[in-house]
Amino acid sequence: MIKLVRLPKLPRFASATTTTTTRLYHSTDHIGTNTIINPNLIESKVLTRAIDYIPQYGFHPKTISKAIHDLDYPDSLILVFTTSPSGYSLSMQLMLFWLKLKRQELEYFAKDKIAIETNADAIATNTASAGTSEGDKLKQLIKYRLQLNTPIKSQLSQGLSQLIVPYNISASLEELLQLGDDIAYYAGDKSNDFAWYLKRAAICGIYVKSELFMLQDQTADSQLTNQFVDSKVDDFVAMGQGFSNVEQWIEFNAFGLVNLIKSQLARG
Repeated sequence: MIKLVRLPKLPRFASATTTTTTRLYHSTDHIGTNTIINPNLIESKVLTRAIDYIPQYGFHPKTISKAIHDLDYPDSLILVFTTSPSGYSLSMQLMLFWLKLKRQELEYFAKDKIAIETNADAIATNTASAGTSEGDKLKQLIKYRLQLNTPIKSQLSQGLSQLIVPYNISASLEELLQLGDDIAYYAGDKSNDFAWYLKRAAICGIYVKSELFMLQDQTADSQLTNQFVDSKVDDFVAMGQGFSNVEQWIEFNAFGLVNLIKSQLARG
């Protein structure tokens, strides 16, 4: 399981089962099936059902109560959530579950996409398949993840507001950085050393800015958002898919992204 370890001004992922001091830049969690959500847990069943009510009620405790009733569980089950060891509010628990569930769906999409493109590469004779560069894969993955927000787009700002509550920021950043790691890995990232951190920071920055842009995009199928993603990823690729110094890292620092979310939500 990927775990966020705090270094001075640098976020870092480490495998919970790692016993060596050598940095494993590509998590073993990406080998095989990475179960982000356990669908067999009662909590998962309730929260999965609650998501159906987000378009109507938003990230509100009422969605969980409705889900409990729909599944014919006793009303007392709500205590499982209100007394959660995490201490997070019901709204934050629902938001975190949403993020993890959509990250799971992104993984399924990525692995299917990679398998299809790998087969296409094998069939092609000395010819690179179209649309399989790392930059193109980044665009596909980011756009697909943003597309998953469509059913709850009208309520998304409410969910994002949960992520920037001071008590919730640690979990929010961990989930964001996990998403950045997944996107980078499935896009075919081969970086190491400091570039590993910088690329994931940049990808997180692109995703957050694109998601905030999407909130204001009223075009059909979020066409402007897709163009925004293309532009940001193209800039990223033009810079060599990384950054050359610590000053450039700071621009994409994870806490800077939190402040960006705060400012954009404040502007409405």
